[in-house]
Amino acid sequence: HSQIAVIMPPVWLLQQKMWEPLLAILCVYLITFSVNIFLFILAVILIGLYFRRGQVTLRRSYGMFQDRQVWAILAARSDLEAQEIFQEIDISGLVEKKGIIYVWTNKNLKSRNLEIKVRDEFGIKQKLLSQKEVLKLEPNLNPVFDAGIIYESAMHARDPHGILKKIFKLFLNRGGKFIQTNIKSIEQSKNDETIIRSENEEYKFEKSVVASGAFSKQFTDQLGEKIPLDTERGYHVHFKGQEKLISRPVIFLDRGFGMTPMNQGLRAVGTVELGGTENPLSKKRIDYVIRCAKELLPQLGAHDDEWLGFRPTLPDFLPILGPSLKNKNIIYAFGHQHLGWTLGAITGKIVSGIVAGEKTNLDLSPYSSKRFN
Repeated sequence: HSQIAVIMPPVWLLQQKMWEPLLAILCVYLITFSVNIFLFILAVILIGLYFRRGQVTLRRSYGMFQDRQVWAILAARSDLEAQEIFQEIDISGLVEKKGIIYVWTNKNLKSRNLEIKVRDEFGIKQKLLSQKEVLKLEPNLNPVFDAGIIYESAMHARDPHGILKKIFKLFLNRGGKFIQTNIKSIEQSKNDETIIRSENEEYKFEKSVVASGAFSKQFTDQLGEKIPLDTERGYHVHFKGQEKLISRPVIFLDRGFGMTPMNQGLRAVGTVELGGTENPLSKKRIDYVIRCAKELLPQLGAHDDEWLGFRPTLPDFLPILGPSLKNKNIIYAFGHQHLGWTLGAITGKIVSGIVAGEKTNLDLSPYSSKRFN
């Protein structure tokens, strides 16, 4: 958090190059000052209080608004690359294509309409549903929502770990080697050599890739790059044996949570906190996810397990893909926040091309670590 954002919001917005919010704030200042000096003072205080609590949300939301075209470039190819991998492994019982449903109440229709408009602009197929139509598809849902939308072409994983094991086996069968060890450092020693050091060994390669998710920062710090990587801790709760209550993922937008039927049971997920990798789990957030799940599915009983995941995230919501600024033979691939699973295949394709020295028609400059240095 920045104190400048609280004391002088326009200066902070100028530093962040957030032009539209800056214009809006200046208009509020001008209008209130022209009406009454005390109204102006009140506006300054209220805006300062908002920026004290909401500056991170504002920065992230603005980043999503500005970079949605950049995200669309990756997302447009993610499905094709995933399908290419799936053709080489048996995904029976592991992946389903039944679509995904989002539901909402009428309390925040402005945001819903904006989301629909943006997806329309990108040509995403979506079908609006009434409450009755949602319940026809998912009859076990409690009708605490007013309407919804379905993305019929969406796939979901019933067993992510099972899929990864199959891909890993394919990697080994094709000559890949796997060494499980605790890596301590990485450096580029020569133009054509990088060194990776573990607790007991030293490994030398022509090129190396840092794809360590939320734990990548310890290596980028060593390489002299100050990348503001943090973790969006997402909370998960499993209700074993309850996966048949819904047939596809259902997201309740008003509550910021969702449920997915999986081979391990019904998984309920939700909430986001920027909490690093060391802080303990928040029981309040687990309880919130459970309450939300039982609001939509009152028939749920006791949950069986709970955990949180570390989603590697950056202030502008974009991943870092491409060579290190100071070490061209060390390639970065991290920071996909909520979309690591979605964008994993296309990221692998891009990074393998970089390592092989292949030319690409994809502009990777928006994903470079240079934007933070």
